[in-house]
Amino acid sequence: LFRSLSFLRSRRPASAPQPPQGRLSGVMAEASDAALAARDFFGGTVGGMIGILAGHPLDTAKTRLQAMARFEGSTTWAVLADTARVEGPKALYRGMSFPFYSTAVINAVVFCVQGASERLLQNTLGKDRPQLTGFLGGCIAGLAQSPLVCIVDLAKTQRQVQFSGSGAAGLGPVSIMRERIATLGLRQGCLQGLGPCAVKECPSYGVYFLVYEESKRFCESRSVPVVASTLASGGLAGCFALGMIHPVDVVKSRIQSLPVQATAEERSVMSVVSSGLRREGAAFFLRGFSAAMQRAFVLNAATFGGYELAVAAWDTSAPRGWAA
Repeated sequence: LFRSLSFLRSRRPASAPQPPQGRLSGVMAEASDAALAARDFFGGTVGGMIGILAGHPLDTAKTRLQAMARFEGSTTWAVLADTARVEGPKALYRGMSFPFYSTAVINAVVFCVQGASERLLQNTLGKDRPQLTGFLGGCIAGLAQSPLVCIVDLAKTQRQVQFSGSGAAGLGPVSIMRERIATLGLRQGCLQGLGPCAVKECPSYGVYFLVYEESKRFCESRSVPVVASTLASGGLAGCFALGMIHPVDVVKSRIQSLPVQATAEERSVMSVVSSGLRREGAAFFLRGFSAAMQRAFVLNAATFGGYELAVAAWDTSAPRGWAA
């Protein structure tokens, strides 16, 4: 998300007054950078929360299609209907609390790492290749946030695969993680599935930022309204980025859905892949693909739409000097 902000800022009028040169201009530039950073962080956090609220029911359907034998061969909407009918509509939002409340922390990691990486890459490779430096900066940011995302996704997935005909919610995310750490230790208890998670996050972030910017430029060149181009570009970027690594996401969901009693061999990538291929063939890697694409479009369109609304509210209410 934050990689796209440089493009959004580039639409400011070129005729804006320039600050005076010298020491005062440096101070003003630093204040301006701090204001933009705070504005971007606020917008990204609000947008991320809105995206999670909009896309979590489809995320639950995706995870259940990928990891639960009960829903093998089902469609996205059959899973949603069955879950709501048997467990109640609230079950569609099971496991949402960890991703929802960790959005600000994850955004902070992505924002800091991506910004620093892109500046370093521009100094090394030159500023005349923004697509390359943007892609590589996004990859580095995705890799850096992988451990945190792994912990969040592990708690979320463990909650999503709890299925009870009585509608009982089961253990909460904190209780789940406490039990896992007590049984498996800190590293394996919190970082189960870290390898697939890193493989998933690293390239997908680079592609995500690149596709969003190119889609945005394409829409604006054809005078598409800003709101429509933002929603369409965000949704398209999510579909491209997550679609290309969907097989890795299937493996990650399978590993993270395993109970705490599973052996180390059962939790390995090779065991999960070989078991899936033996039972389902190559179709194993496409489980939940339709749900994943629907979720990707809804979540990312809502995220970018929420970002635009949040920064508009910031610019309206922020003190002078803190509005971009």
